[in-house]
Amino acid sequence: DSIPSLRTFMDDGTEVDRSEGRKIAGNSLDQRLKYMFCKLISAIPCRSQPLVLVLDDLQWADEMTLGVIRMLMTDPEIHYFLFLGCYRENEVNESHILSTNLNVIREQGINIMTIKVGAIEKESTNALISDVMCLPPNLCRPLSNVVHRKTGGIIMFVLRLLASLNDEELIWYSIKSRRWMFNLQKIELKEMSEDVVKHMTEHMGRLPRKMQLGLK
Repeated sequence: DSIPSLRTFMDDGTEVDRSEGRKIAGNSLDQRLKYMFCKLISAIPCRSQPLVLVLDDLQWADEMTLGVIRMLMTDPEIHYFLFLGCYRENEVNESHILSTNLNVIREQGINIMTIKVGAIEKESTNALISDVMCLPPNLCRPLSNVVHRKTGGIIMFVLRLLASLNDEELIWYSIKSRRWMFNLQKIELKEMSEDVVKHMTEHMGRLPRKMQLGLK
């Protein structure tokens, strides 16, 4: 019932009274869904076209989701597959279900690489802006210094701030000069609340209503 199109592959020929469906389903249905999902994933990647699956905010994942991830990571029939999971370290302790599942995966011989992502440095911010604006690093440095100071080097805030500056035409492409330009004086005068927080709030306000309710 959850995924009707998979019923043909999951049907074992047993008729189930729908009034008893939910009672019978439980763990059995969960296991079958996990199994079919693993089969689906194993059929997609190959040596020339590997598969990468990225899931964010795993600190909020439920046991069912983590169970699927555990099966994907430990299934010997799945090859050429890379899983990237992101979570907030400050919200996950040793007793968290995510930590428990990661330990189970490690115990089965799966190598897990942990990469801690923090704020980027000034030079990295300058390199990013130089690449985005197609300008030499020395020309971008005054702008990147301001952007880094206002965002603290948080990559999401850096990108949002650049988008906001472009929307407000404080960064623009000059046809005459054939290069990107910026008004450093006005950018300097902008407050942090206007730069990032307000922009993020407005961006979230443009999301579909159902998604906004989900975020709440």
